[in-house]
Amino acid sequence: MALLDSRDCRYGHHPPKLVADERMAHRFLLVDVFTEHAFSGNQLAVFCDVDGISPQQMQTFARELNFSETVFVLPPEDEANTARLRIFTPEAEVPFAGHPVIGSAFALEEHRPELRNDEDLRFEVEVGLIQVRRYRADNGRLLQAVMNQKRPTFLSETAGADEVAGALGIAASEILITGLPCQVVSTGLPFHIVPIGSLEAMGNLQPNPARMQRLGEKLGVSDICAFSFETMAADATVHARMFAPSYGIPEDPATGSAAGCIGSYVVRHRAVPRVSLTRLVVEQGVEMGRPARLHVEVHSEDDRICSVLVGGSAVIVGEGQLYGNAPS
Repeated sequence: MALLDSRDCRYGHHPPKLVADERMAHRFLLVDVFTEHAFSGNQLAVFCDVDGISPQQMQTFARELNFSETVFVLPPEDEANTARLRIFTPEAEVPFAGHPVIGSAFALEEHRPELRNDEDLRFEVEVGLIQVRRYRADNGRLLQAVMNQKRPTFLSETAGADEVAGALGIAASEILITGLPCQVVSTGLPFHIVPIGSLEAMGNLQPNPARMQRLGEKLGVSDICAFSFETMAADATVHARMFAPSYGIPEDPATGSAAGCIGSYVVRHRAVPRVSLTRLVVEQGVEMGRPARLHVEVHSEDDRICSVLVGGSAVIVGEGQLYGNAPS
């Protein structure tokens, strides 16, 4: 068999171009969020230059990258703010998510060096304004970013542990043993918070997407965040896992929006000592091989939750380009 000669007349002496000239390259940063180590935590693509990207293309890019979320940084509608963020899962745009906010704070450190003196950032998202404070080492290196979340709302409590347990593939006794209710909580994005009695049971969770969908239709919320007070790390407060198959996320390795809900839930139900400032460390992503740590602060006054803060570290691990058609 003869090898193809590069001068083959079908190509007119020139190999075909893989990318047409009229297509535009859109650069993104790859950031691992809620971790201090590369290749752990939650993956995020941050597009800092979005000229010429339509919302339809944003969704297409998010589906192509297939991370839990992809974020696009746009100019703010109010010049007093830092930027406007649009956040997409592989299946849909979402009004708020935690790790895109924290990841954007780290990505802008590289992309917009003029912001390095601004420790307070203001991001516009669909649910409103999210403020982020950045903390640095003595040498100026960015260590952590902390965001405020909305004051929590506590929605319906689910009556049947059997139904919830069936959706998660465990026995109902693993929920009932906690003495705590299953409840929908939101600090910007709603989650069905489910308490689990043991770390072993957490490792045995096998979500059933069809049952999760039926449960979600009943409650109006399909995302489930399960947690246990049994942890792998001695300095962690809770061990968490989050499942959102309806958004194209079978499991999420670190969920900042859910961490705020967990913190609010355990304070509301007095599962931790009631004090004016409750601090928690949430470990997540262990079962996925992408361990993450999320820091939560819940501020209370007179049995009322006043504010919820969620923070963590992030690492920029790479960059890339996606190609999209140029605007007409």
